[in-house]
Amino acid sequence: MMDEELAECVYKTLKGRTYLIVMDDMWSTKTWDDVRRFFPDDQNGSRVLITTRLSDVAVYASSSSLHQMRFLDEEWSWNLLHDKVFEQQSCPPELERIGRNIAQSCGGLPLAIAVVAGILAKVDRTPYHWEKIVENISAAVASNDEHFSKI
Repeated sequence: MMDEELAECVYKTLKGRTYLIVMDDMWSTKTWDDVRRFFPDDQNGSRVLITTRLSDVAVYASSSSLHQMRFLDEEWSWNLLHDKVFEQQSCPPELERIGRNIAQSCGGLPLAIAVVAGILAKVDRTPYHWEKIVENISAAVASNDEHFSKI
């Protein structure tokens, strides 16, 4: 299906319906311009929710209020990491210090914490393996790793 056909299909499907569309992590005003025409404005309460890290994109795309997300503090970061890795279990004492360092190295970004927690949940729960994760995260941040910075 060509882009124009897809746009028309989406528009016709949504026309006359109440909808909520979530556009996650929009990186440019051009992208918003390209997709906004897909969504009919029937004045029926339909909404398009856009998430972005770029304030100029948010201001450009929004006709109403903006919500500025804040980074997680150290304690919230640790709680998120702990809950994702251990679920209902407690963290072994020998891993807590390392785990807190890992959470802190994610810079308060919930997605980064969730990604790292997914890795930690799969590796052996030993200080050795967790320290290796710390080294890899530190190396990625120090080298301004492209994948890490996109998170």
